[in-house]
Amino acid sequence: MTDSNAFTIRKSTLWQAAAVIFAVLVVLAIFTNWFVFAKGGRGTGFGSGKVIIDEYSDFQCPFCGKFFKETLPQIEQAYGDKVEIVYKHFPLSFHENAQKAAEASECARDQDKFKGYHDTLFNHQDALDVASLKKYAADLGLDTAAFNDCLDQSKKKDVVDKDAAEGQQRGVSGTPAFFINGEKIVGAQPFPTFKAIIDRALSGEAAPAPSPSAPRPSQPTQKVEASADDDPVKGSANAPVTIIEFSDFQCPFCGRFFTQTLPSIENDYIKTGKVKMVYRDFPLSFHENAQKAAEAGECAHEQGKFWQLHDKIFQDQNAITVNDLKKDAADLGFDTAKFNACLDSGKYAAEIQKDIDDAKKAGVTGTPAFVINGRFIGGAQPYSVFKQAIDAALAEAAK
Repeated sequence: MTDSNAFTIRKSTLWQAAAVIFAVLVVLAIFTNWFVFAKGGRGTGFGSGKVIIDEYSDFQCPFCGKFFKETLPQIEQAYGDKVEIVYKHFPLSFHENAQKAAEASECARDQDKFKGYHDTLFNHQDALDVASLKKYAADLGLDTAAFNDCLDQSKKKDVVDKDAAEGQQRGVSGTPAFFINGEKIVGAQPFPTFKAIIDRALSGEAAPAPSPSAPRPSQPTQKVEASADDDPVKGSANAPVTIIEFSDFQCPFCGRFFTQTLPSIENDYIKTGKVKMVYRDFPLSFHENAQKAAEAGECAHEQGKFWQLHDKIFQDQNAITVNDLKKDAADLGFDTAKFNACLDSGKYAAEIQKDIDDAKKAGVTGTPAFVINGRFIGGAQPYSVFKQAIDAALAEAAK
């Protein structure tokens, strides 16, 4: 073999090796991008040392749309592959198309089209009915038979519900909400708010510890309209202060309020005739037992025993299936035939929906939420926050 032939072979071998390495890198890049999407996200890049932004969002939420159109492009332009966006679903129960839109995006992910589909939904927030969701799939060149079957069979409902449940465990009650390397941002904040936290995370600087004396974002600063409707009331009808609670029997934060805060409010204000408490329903769509539990409460109210069932449910939130609720009714001495017929028929489904609609008008996006003489408090706040609001309402009522 001549030296010339040997050189030619070595050169050919080098080119083949380079081609293989390049192919491997491409495959890794594609796989990494897929993995970002598989976690629930749409990523702006991949590699080490990134800042991770977990975004909890709702395709029908106008504030989420605002973030998508105004702030996200600035983040992507400023940081590129230094930041990874992980999209998590948190469809709000009063957005009638949000759940199916979220499921549809996951069906698109199965065909590696999550990002394009995500962008299409946010660009068409006023048209998210099922027919439109299927049209967008066709427009994007998806296998429509597979997509439509996935959507119609609700094959991705569990994926969406898992994201939403995770969000609630992390304290999310409305959309959009973000965690930047674990540091929380609530709402469609302007780019400078994100920039300050991202820059700090990139520099390795620790997030500042929250000040115990700093005002909480859910302090009652806004005046809202909310009525007691014909819902269950605890306390004197003549009490000068009314607390309207919008709640979900399966919500752990509602359970925390029941266990930790409500007893103090009862002892200090309800039993003394200063406050009456009104319970209204706001079952979250990703809590599979919340709707029927809310209807069960109305069926109990029909027999004048709402608060007995209310307390029993919150004492064991892990046992609120329909069978559990019927057993609770029997244990509490209800007319079980009447209660069971009421619950099975869905008699009060419309009443629950009315509560949800009224909550939406009052600005409620998560549970628990409270309106105290027209002042809003969101979340399972400590007793001190309620005491401040109640005392202020009492002082105002005394004028």
